[in-house]
Amino acid sequence: MLGHLKRLLDCWNHPREDYKEIILLSVAYLGGGVPTSFRAPGAYHMARWMAKAIYAVKIMLFHDQLEMSRRELAGIRRVAFFVTMVYAKYWNEAMIPSYAAKNDLDFITDVKRICDDGVASVAERAMRRHLWYLSENLIGLAIFDDRISPEQKADMVEGMKRPSTTKNPRRPESKTPINLNRPLSAFCSVRSMQVLKSLLGGQQPTFLELSPETWNTDSCFKCAKKRAGVLKVTNDFAERGIALIQRFLGNRTKDERKTQFLLKLAHLHTKAVPKKTKAELKKVLE
Repeated sequence: MLGHLKRLLDCWNHPREDYKEIILLSVAYLGGGVPTSFRAPGAYHMARWMAKAIYAVKIMLFHDQLEMSRRELAGIRRVAFFVTMVYAKYWNEAMIPSYAAKNDLDFITDVKRICDDGVASVAERAMRRHLWYLSENLIGLAIFDDRISPEQKADMVEGMKRPSTTKNPRRPESKTPINLNRPLSAFCSVRSMQVLKSLLGGQQPTFLELSPETWNTDSCFKCAKKRAGVLKVTNDFAERGIALIQRFLGNRTKDERKTQFLLKLAHLHTKAVPKKTKAELKKVLE
């Protein structure tokens, strides 16, 4: 895990500073070197688990300088262990759509294998509410995951010939036990083909007729993979954006046209004043 987190630090484009911070702290906690500096505590909110994760790891790094009861220390240690050994890796890969299906199953497997039963039970219960990419509609994105073997991809292609279910759930039923040994091909159906067609503008994914070993040289596959790579997944960015809009607008207007106007105005202002400092504001006002 330490080696994987170090590679994330070296080669990853971190969309926000707290994404990078959680990796830095995890590397330090696992003995990979202490950061030269520590960021001041950020915003703490009940809806943002990232802040709690960062606090937990920081507390453990300085626990010998803090006064805590044995019970408090044991609880913080459990959280920090989960964050550094499981959460940090998968959270920083959550923005890659093609990784999602495999990572969903691997996350549940790892948390059961690494963490104690109490943590594993809570984490699995929460994760089961977010298995969108194991649905018949989105499992097709896993075709572009370079970590999946050609043999597994060939099985997925065969799985896409199966009839779809009648319910077409957006994710696997939360009350239905998940067989972690179940291959990704078992989640596929004819519905899984639709996401590939959408990436190709409605055209047929002809690369599926070829051997998976040759896909990387096929223009159709390369086009679909490139488009899949820039998909914006539903994640922290969307949640933060929605919350920001709600706080900004409040009860100012119920008119959708006025709402859109205010959002455009806020967007233009953000572009005009990228840095919220006194010096930048003075330049705009002069």
